[in-house]
Amino acid sequence: MPNFITDKFIKPSLPFSDGGYDFLWEVSSKNSDYIMVKNSKSKFFITIKPKKDGQHIVKAEKISRPSQVLFLQQALEIYAKKAQCNILFSNIKSSKLKKENSIIKDLNFFAKNFFTGKKNIYLEVGFGSGRHLLYQAKNNPDKLIVGIEIHKPSLEQAAKQCDILGLKNVILIDYDSRILMEFFQSNSVERIFVHFPVPWDKKPHRRVISPYFIKEALRILQDGGTLEVRTDSELYFDYTLKTFIEQKSADVRIYKNFDLEISSKYEDRWKKLGKNIYDIVLTNHKINEKIDKITKLEFTFCYNIDKIIKNFNPKLFLGDGFFVHFETLHANSNKMAVIKTAFGANERAEHLFIIIDENSVRYFPNNVYAFSANMVAHKIIEKWLNE
Repeated sequence: MPNFITDKFIKPSLPFSDGGYDFLWEVSSKNSDYIMVKNSKSKFFITIKPKKDGQHIVKAEKISRPSQVLFLQQALEIYAKKAQCNILFSNIKSSKLKKENSIIKDLNFFAKNFFTGKKNIYLEVGFGSGRHLLYQAKNNPDKLIVGIEIHKPSLEQAAKQCDILGLKNVILIDYDSRILMEFFQSNSVERIFVHFPVPWDKKPHRRVISPYFIKEALRILQDGGTLEVRTDSELYFDYTLKTFIEQKSADVRIYKNFDLEISSKYEDRWKKLGKNIYDIVLTNHKINEKIDKITKLEFTFCYNIDKIIKNFNPKLFLGDGFFVHFETLHANSNKMAVIKTAFGANERAEHLFIIIDENSVRYFPNNVYAFSANMVAHKIIEKWLNE
């Protein structure tokens, strides 16, 4: 993640603009400062945190970081120059700045533009090095290949390869697949690939494959469409098979040590070590009803910003299958507050900020959409802010 360490800097007056970036405002807490940065494509925070001996680390804030690292690199370079920083360490090298890539999308793109019921979609969850995704894109130019990957270096590397190969049928996003699938129209996807997911043996609630994931996968798959899981973990194979056959009706096929047309470097290594590779394929045979377009949640109350800032304390609400956690608050003298928050269903939480000023309240960096657990959590958030 781009960052630098400085032992001297002069905070510039905000707002200021430079190089296509607007540095808008700042909020603070005891442990760090957040600076809102905007360019033509994205908004995000950079954060300043004190270290020992008067040093500070300036870096991206994790939740709001954009998918394209280029934006962070450029914003940090501009701020370092403007603040007259004496840089002791930096992992930002201008010669390695990457160009912007339009293949990488954000959640709002799917919310606004993807509810089309398009046919001929392949969806790959956790594409890693991108070998399989690129192979499918090259060999299926009539298909739209949607890749989901939360590891940003892998995301950017795959986007770079798509650009080099001239692939125009690929869309990539860094997001939770369990939430993203709810934007797909019913029976709109031909194949879903989940190859070598993290087993999470000690934290099974974090596994991609779950009853909810399977329910959504079967909803968005065409009649005859397949959910294809490939793993080297016997425990994950057993878990996936058990979860598949718990469906009311299930067409399940199993393969052992079956070679695909393309394999990852890790799979090649595992095969050399003599590890078994398992495939479990679940086929959908149901025509599902179309769903309504999911709307975003918005705040309806007017809040007392002074009272929120004065009385804020971390708070956790637990409900039946959902939670709301108010974690930290940053504020400034202009009556603006930023609350770091997590909420939603226990197995697929939203992590974001609530930005409050005298005129508005909004979620950041993404809109929050009206999934069932989110609607319950949103009501709790509104009530808590109002009280």
